[in-house]
Amino acid sequence: MLKSKTQPLIRRHLDLNLKISRLKTTANKDINIDEFKSRLESGPQLSQFISGSVGSDDKWSDYSGKLRREKGDNERLRLPPWLKREIPVGHNYHRLKESLRSLGLNTVCEEAKCPNIGECWGGGQHRTSTATI
Repeated sequence: MLKSKTQPLIRRHLDLNLKISRLKTTANKDINIDEFKSRLESGPQLSQFISGSVGSDDKWSDYSGKLRREKGDNERLRLPPWLKREIPVGHNYHRLKESLRSLGLNTVCEEAKCPNIGECWGGGQHRTSTATI
C-alpha cells in the first residue's frame, strides 16, 4: 500500500532532478546553438567520410618518421609526436603513488600503462585525484 503511494512521488522527484541537471549542464555551455548547428551543417557529410575524401588538418601527414615496420625490420619504432605524453610528476601524483605502495596496492591505470595517469593522479584545480584499484 505504501509502495504504490510513494512511487508517483519518487518519479516526480526524479523527473525534477533530471530537469534541474539538464538546466545546469546547458547553462554552463558557452557555445551558441545556432553557431554550432551551422558548423555541423557546413562540415563534411557521412558519405565523404566513407569514401575517404575528407581532408585532415592534422600534422600527421607531415611526419617524416615511420608509422609501421616494414617486413623483416626489427628496429623499434619511435612514437610520433602526437602520441607522446609528459612523464607524470607533481606532489599529488607522488603522494598517491607512495600511499598505494605502502598499502601494497596496484591500480588499473598502472597495469594498463595508461598515458593519462598523470592527469588523473595529479588532480585538477580542486586537487581531486582519481584511481581505480
